[in-house]
Amino acid sequence: MLFLCFTNRCGSNYLAHLLATTGAFNEAGEFFNAPTVLKHAASLGLRSLPAYFSALPTLVAHPGRIAAKASVDQLLMLADAGVLDALRDRATYLLLERQDRLGQAISREIAWQNGRWTTAHVSDVPDSALRFDRAAIEAHMAVIACENAAFSLLFSVNGTAAVRITYEALLANPAAAVGAVAATMGLPVLHPRPEKLAIQRQSNEVNAAWRSIYLGDS
Repeated sequence: MLFLCFTNRCGSNYLAHLLATTGAFNEAGEFFNAPTVLKHAASLGLRSLPAYFSALPTLVAHPGRIAAKASVDQLLMLADAGVLDALRDRATYLLLERQDRLGQAISREIAWQNGRWTTAHVSDVPDSALRFDRAAIEAHMAVIACENAAFSLLFSVNGTAAVRITYEALLANPAAAVGAVAATMGLPVLHPRPEKLAIQRQSNEVNAAWRSIYLGDS
């Protein structure tokens, strides 16, 4: 089991799709979002979070290893339910962080305004309607720092050695990032196929303009 640990707009969707192109994993989704859990629990008659987790191989239906995205609050939820203890020797935690916290915060605020969390999402909010909000960007940076610190604390308390990859390193060398995951999980060499990805980077002139405004106002 691979947990892809993320904060919003750190590049986790890109990494999830990239890992899936190796054929060793399913496309890691946000299977622990409350609406998703409740939907499948109701349809399958599941009455607990451990029961839902046990049903994931059926819901994901992939011949390789199961990969799932997890925010820090979702990992805590799974820990409280006893799932992480049950998986102690069978789970790998991959934490993806973005070194450029300002860029991540700007990306988060844009996504909050237009609802486009990936290029697969359609939005009726044009770029011309987006509004720079310095306070919101700083709030996003604070949340990102808090959530990444919470991941580190959770790993430390549980004696978990997580694989840590930065978004910047992932973009510079996708094969090396995937190789680190494979080595930790004892898998053979995996070959990511970036050319097969169905999503693209969303950063555009709005991101650049907002960075200039933010730094100019400092």
